[in-house]
Amino acid sequence: MHHTCSRRRWRRGRHTEGSVSVFLIMVLAFVFLFAAVLIDYARIAAANTQGERLARAAIRSVMSSYDIKLKEDYGLFAFGDSDGKQLLARVLSDNLRKSGRGDEFNLLSLALESSSLEWGRPLGEYAIFRRQINEEMKYKAPIDFTLELAGKFKPVSAAMGEASRSIDLFSKLQPLYDKREDELDLMLERRSQAAESVKVMLELIISPPGSTSIPYQGVGGVSNAADIVGQYRDFVYKAYADMDLEEDEEPRYRDKISNYLSQSSEVTSRLQAALITLQETHSRLMEESRNALNEALRLNDSMKAVIEQSRNTNNRPGYTSAESWDIPGSLEGTSDTAVPNLREQGESLLLSASELSSLETGISAQDHAYQSILQEVSGLPSALGSASGLNADLSWLTASVLGASKVTYSYVQEYGNEGVQISRDKAAIESHRTSDKARKETEKQSKVKLREAMDVITKIRNMGQQAGDSLKRYDTLRLYYDENISFNIGLNQSLPEEGKASSDPYSAGSAAMDDMDGIYEAMGSVLGGARDRLFQNEYSALYFPHFDVSGLTSLSGDGQGNGIQQLSDQMDPHQQELEYILYGFHNPAGNVAAAYSEIFAMRLAVRTMEGFIEKATLGNPLAITAAALLYGLSKAIEDMVVLCNKGSIPLSKYVPAELTYRDYLRLFLLLHGGGEAQLSRMLALIRLNTGINPAKKFTYVSSEIKLGTRLWFLPGVIKALDYTAGLAGDVQKNTYYKAIRADFSY
Repeated sequence: MHHTCSRRRWRRGRHTEGSVSVFLIMVLAFVFLFAAVLIDYARIAAANTQGERLARAAIRSVMSSYDIKLKEDYGLFAFGDSDGKQLLARVLSDNLRKSGRGDEFNLLSLALESSSLEWGRPLGEYAIFRRQINEEMKYKAPIDFTLELAGKFKPVSAAMGEASRSIDLFSKLQPLYDKREDELDLMLERRSQAAESVKVMLELIISPPGSTSIPYQGVGGVSNAADIVGQYRDFVYKAYADMDLEEDEEPRYRDKISNYLSQSSEVTSRLQAALITLQETHSRLMEESRNALNEALRLNDSMKAVIEQSRNTNNRPGYTSAESWDIPGSLEGTSDTAVPNLREQGESLLLSASELSSLETGISAQDHAYQSILQEVSGLPSALGSASGLNADLSWLTASVLGASKVTYSYVQEYGNEGVQISRDKAAIESHRTSDKARKETEKQSKVKLREAMDVITKIRNMGQQAGDSLKRYDTLRLYYDENISFNIGLNQSLPEEGKASSDPYSAGSAAMDDMDGIYEAMGSVLGGARDRLFQNEYSALYFPHFDVSGLTSLSGDGQGNGIQQLSDQMDPHQQELEYILYGFHNPAGNVAAAYSEIFAMRLAVRTMEGFIEKATLGNPLAITAAALLYGLSKAIEDMVVLCNKGSIPLSKYVPAELTYRDYLRLFLLLHGGGEAQLSRMLALIRLNTGINPAKKFTYVSSEIKLGTRLWFLPGVIKALDYTAGLAGDVQKNTYYKAIRADFSY
């Protein structure tokens, strides 16, 4: 039994021997597996990081090959003419190249499987082009604009604001005032004509008019009522004389009596017809007179409304904001630049209630006087009819004729031409026209000056007809512009129209002030933070050349001969690019003419402001306005000559800061610019000048690079981990592949 137990113990011992070794092997295998997986996993993580760095470095290297001409000429970045795929492949190849040493140990071996590039964001797109402009100008533009332009305009902001409001008010009041005065003149004219129409009746009553007695007359020619009465006594005598003849005696006065009766009847008939005509004519003329007065009243109310509106209208926001501009080194306005508050004198142009009431009373009084005529004259034909008999009351006839003559003559004397009442009413109206004659003469001179300026602009426009060689380049430029418009789908821009200048000084002055209002508002907006428009405008002025304004000097004379021919040679688009960007006319002279017109308008606005100060002593507000406009037109014409000769002119006689031709274009860009059409014009010019189509030049690239890393241990386990841990790449056989994307944009 003891032996049996020993064998059993031996068997149990045999089964437990070596268990530690197996366990150790299992542990070591697990550790080895963990270490192997960890090593490959670490290599994968390192490969991912290295691959991303490599991809970013490679794409930066590719995009470093930008177009040199675009950068140097326009400050723009776009990929050049190199082959991007070849550049990428070469950069990757250089970075992945092995050293060639046989004993080299490469812990992280990367192999390039594939690479690709995808281009986008062409420079010809508005958003891309505008973004690059903003990057280029974000430091330059605000400083240059503030110091070079806004600082010069701040000192005259208050004066320009008051001048603008004054021009706005009186350019509206002037036509209303003149029309009202015309209506008042028409009222007096119609009243006078109505009174003069009574003269026909007066001539049929008595001659000469105003006679206070009717002398005795023998029967003869009868031409009026007084002749009928004056010859009636002789008519009766002769009638009785013929009646007393014997039967065999021939009547001695039959013919004279017959002529008297027939002519008296004719005069009576003419008197009746004249009375009917008088009633129609007089009523019509007096009705027209009332209508004219009512229209004058309406115009007076319109003037009152315009004045009230002006009083309740605040200053334009651009002028208000200018007072708060904090610009180092800017000049301050002086008392010399204070425009008198002329608008307060606007009410002096209105007719008072008492004046209007007096005019209405005058018409009513004339109507009443006319009714007295009708009462006297309407019964006269029947009274004269009794003169055909032998028993008429001669004293009653005489009183009737003299009574009708008296009221009729008195009416003509009071209300006819140069009549007492008409003259009194006319004098009352003329009392507030003391400056009208001089003002209208001033307005005539202003029209002559304005026509002189417009003639120069017309000459500039006509120069385009002699610039035939430039037309082809303008056609090409227009083609490029249209293509860029089509490329940027959604833009709906109408073609620009050449403005038609007004021949009226008030309209021209008002339009000039409106432009100045817009410039101040635009400057206030820019200084208040609206920078994108400023960046675009300042970029245009910095990189695109403008017209040499000295070429216009020849037009200050007769504008003929070699001067015009030499100027026509400067109509090429390359020599007026900034003007083209601003106005967009695809013809040789349109853009220069538009620039000249706007500069003249701006000079007119500034000089008119000065005119309000210089002519403030004239008294009548319309006379001051007219004189200020004439002053402005005269000085603006002189300024344009100086600008063409010198290239710059002082902003104002009160603010001597110089403004160049380019400065004015920068202001007009601020007034009109910032639109997408101007972006297309710039892109078209870039294409014309460089031969580079911005729509085919890209500023963004996306690359995809596929790299492979050979796994050292247990690819299957790594692949299993891919399913469970979500590796970024893909395991195929014993290689780990990772596709890496990298993007770059200028």
